[in-house]
Amino acid sequence: MTGSDSILVADCGSTRTTAALIERVHGHHRLVARGEAISTHRMPWQDATIGVREAIRQIEATTGRRLLNPAGMLTTPRLHAGEGVDAFAAVSSAGSPLRVVLAGLTGSLSLASARRAVAGTYALVAGTLAMDEGSARRDPNVCIKVLQQAHPDVVVIAGGTDGGARRPVVNLAQLVALYNQVLDQEERPITFFAGNAHVADEILSLFASSGELRVVDNVRPRPDMENLGPAQSELETVYRSRVLAQVPGFDTLDQWSGQPILPTTRSFGRLIHYLGDRYQLKVVGIDVGSASTSLAARAGDLFSLNTRSDLGIGLSTRMALSQIRLEQISRWLPFEITPSDLQNVLLSKSRYPTSVPQTRQDLLLECALAREIIRQAVAQAQPGWLPGGSHWLAHAPQWDLIVGVGRTLAQAPHPAYSVLMLLDAFEPVGVSQVALDHAGIASCLGALAEIHPLAAAEVVEHDAFLNLGTVVAPRGTTRRGEMALRVRVCYRDGRLVEEEVTYGSIRVIQLPPGERAALELRPGRRFDVGGGEPGLGVIAEAEGGILGIIIDARGRPLGLPADAAVRQRLLEEWMGSLGIGQEDERREVHTADG
Repeated sequence: MTGSDSILVADCGSTRTTAALIERVHGHHRLVARGEAISTHRMPWQDATIGVREAIRQIEATTGRRLLNPAGMLTTPRLHAGEGVDAFAAVSSAGSPLRVVLAGLTGSLSLASARRAVAGTYALVAGTLAMDEGSARRDPNVCIKVLQQAHPDVVVIAGGTDGGARRPVVNLAQLVALYNQVLDQEERPITFFAGNAHVADEILSLFASSGELRVVDNVRPRPDMENLGPAQSELETVYRSRVLAQVPGFDTLDQWSGQPILPTTRSFGRLIHYLGDRYQLKVVGIDVGSASTSLAARAGDLFSLNTRSDLGIGLSTRMALSQIRLEQISRWLPFEITPSDLQNVLLSKSRYPTSVPQTRQDLLLECALAREIIRQAVAQAQPGWLPGGSHWLAHAPQWDLIVGVGRTLAQAPHPAYSVLMLLDAFEPVGVSQVALDHAGIASCLGALAEIHPLAAAEVVEHDAFLNLGTVVAPRGTTRRGEMALRVRVCYRDGRLVEEEVTYGSIRVIQLPPGERAALELRPGRRFDVGGGEPGLGVIAEAEGGILGIIIDARGRPLGLPADAAVRQRLLEEWMGSLGIGQEDERREVHTADG
């Protein structure tokens, strides 16, 4: 659809719906206007199009153009009078996640691969069966009980390399088939077989009268090899047909677009993949939503997409708190708070997911929870980033670009909050750019690329991201106050700035958006700044941004003092280094509230 001059995209989220109008302006596709409304797929509305239409009407008011006809339907293609648009694309995270039970022979191999495959779409792992652990291998009733308690939509059976174990895999499938036989046909889960391909025919015969079975390629065809793509693709197909297709109003949106709505996490993954390929960068992106959190990474041949439907700031806050200890959250707070007060404030976000922080304390609490949610997502994704048996700190990718998406990150009242959340969660090493999806449209761009790749590329280039600046972060530790890094900044106009940054501190050096400068980095003898060994100097280029050049000399791994008073003073100091004072914070929270 390369002739489209006017394209409307929409992101129907779990709590908010965003629409954006992209048009050709002076020969290039640009973001012209956007609108936002509360999502309306749930009670009392039960019609997603109400929220989409409200967001579109905001665009109509901004542009003075009519996009909807008098009946409230999108006019497409665009009329000669200028009404309507040439194309429409939509993504959504509004549907409930699939409930999945994972069944495999080994928890560390087949089940681990199955879990990573399931993480490619919106799913909750409601139960696991590892035949090498506990009583599951001895008592079939244990397996049946797990399935009964989980009441899954999908069961994924993995195990056995291709040509490897046969009988244990068949026995496991027999248990799942037996469970299905006691259920009414409409209650039976879809079963995926993603194990030893040599027994696929035997597994198929087991399910001839025991429910729907889909055979996909083995997720672990060899002990040293994963093959997640086929299982992820088939699971996404089930999510689209069983969940998204049932969301009230999505049939109308499908008609507008002419194709099924794409899951937001898949569109987001395609965006990160594109950024890595287009600019030859190692890119990692995090999308922290109300109901779920997605993390996508692209580095050379590596691409991974992980979605956690049990981690979010809003609808999934309660589930997040069931996995994250309160002391993990409170360690990021520069003030004292009792565990009960901390829990009550965060749980109120679960009850009122569209609310915004009203006080400095509320804001910092959400930021603290966001750090731990991202750290959980990173911990799950890390094994897919590393060579077999590698140690994380020694072999983690040095990200060239870190992208933050979602309201908590992209719409924080000061960019320093966003930078600190991302640095504290990812702990990047070396030289990285940090960018935010300030317009709230990044997750739509993967879907846009399907219908108009050039438009998606041009919006990425010009409008999608707010560049916060360049981060320089050495790996290593020493005593606080000792020299960690000497920095020399060579500006294009010939100016030179030299800084010596001590361990445990953050320093900001000015470099406005659109400007570049050469960096000469000379780390202390205990620190590696991307050169591959401690003390080795590095020459790099910095791109300017809202915050400029950020020297994060707090060390890697990042450690926080055990003493609460010392830790709280340090947290305030770090925020102050990035331009946030307590008075500024109070003013910014008020502004964010409107």
